[in-house]
Amino acid sequence: MVRIAKWKGGPLQSALSRRIPKLKVAALLLLFVLVFFLGPVVPYFQSVSVPGAYQSGLSACLAGVTRTNFTLADEQELSCEQEFRSPSVNLYGFATPSYGLLGYGSPPFPDQELVTQGNHSALVFFNGGEVAALEDVGAAGVMVQPNGVVEIMSAAVSSSDFGFLNITVRLRNIGVSSVTDPTVWVSMKGFSTNGSMAGLPLLVPKFLGSCGTTWNASAYCSVSQEAANNLPVNESVSFGVEVRGDVRGAPFVYRQAFEEDYPRGGVGPYWVNAFIQQVDESRGGVTLTENSTLDRFAELRFRDASTVYQVSDYGLSTDASSFFGPRWNTSQIEEVLLYPSFYTPKYYAEFLSGYALDHWEALTNEVDRQFGYYVGQSLYYEVSVPCSVYEIPRAGVNIAQFFENAGCRTTVASVTWLVMILTP
Repeated sequence: MVRIAKWKGGPLQSALSRRIPKLKVAALLLLFVLVFFLGPVVPYFQSVSVPGAYQSGLSACLAGVTRTNFTLADEQELSCEQEFRSPSVNLYGFATPSYGLLGYGSPPFPDQELVTQGNHSALVFFNGGEVAALEDVGAAGVMVQPNGVVEIMSAAVSSSDFGFLNITVRLRNIGVSSVTDPTVWVSMKGFSTNGSMAGLPLLVPKFLGSCGTTWNASAYCSVSQEAANNLPVNESVSFGVEVRGDVRGAPFVYRQAFEEDYPRGGVGPYWVNAFIQQVDESRGGVTLTENSTLDRFAELRFRDASTVYQVSDYGLSTDASSFFGPRWNTSQIEEVLLYPSFYTPKYYAEFLSGYALDHWEALTNEVDRQFGYYVGQSLYYEVSVPCSVYEIPRAGVNIAQFFENAGCRTTVASVTWLVMILTP
């Protein structure tokens, strides 16, 4: 007979007995940390009224308003709207415990959410667990933030020559279908008007422009408008850009928020400083330092290059030799000619990194540590979109011929030049 001995006692069992409670404590602690930071278990609740959503009977009530007395008419209209307003919509969400206590973790609501009541819809904007604002988007069934329909390439605020505020938005139809009745709207303090509803801000975007009756697939669009300028100098300005339209019979709203430092007077020292900050973020910790000697050389380059603007980087070698002397190695000089009209620093950096890769590579080359710049106004080519190319590949190129060969239309206009010189 074979006997199987049972192990009783001994150092192994004693060690395991001491270790198991510690493992349980560690597991419980890990579970607590995971739930605290990752577990959406804390409930949140908000109740909102959808702007424009009313019950049947409103039309009959408004028909009985006394129109001969404007003050009384306003009071009666308000009373009708309050009486027949649709019931509030209850919104529920869950957040992590860390969010409620520390402000870190998953918030209970998205940044924005489409809410429908009856046959009307509204965008609800959240700030964490609170409703920040509402926006009426019209009839129910609107698609919000549809993928693969529209791209807002840039949105910029600048000061025009006469001191007005200029708002310019450039966008592209990135879908495979045309968009019917595409319009662009802007929400910005001092430009659009805001109201209130049930104690909440009610955004009322202002019409900026249209991309025509039919906006074809892959086509570009640029809209702009001037308004009275009451923005503060060198402060952050927040605004929202909204594209509305109809694609394949379905209405949509595509909205993007922007926050930029507004440089009164367009491109200047403040703008360039903000732009360099954007460039430095892509330089692997190697920042650029302004050099006054390079500033003077950039001014010289502007005078000569803009005189013969038809040829890319005209006269660079000659100017470098005369300015720095014959011993200067011109291969150490990197010249980047930019034309940043209508762009904010952030979105011009994004444009270069996405569409003008050679220029962006020159700016972010970590070998270069110093830069100089000069801003001037002179003639250059404005390229009509769509165009398959966004940058001139080398010096000495006939620019008009280059764009013509690429099938792009150009016009000569006075534009802002930003000449940048970079060296190790």
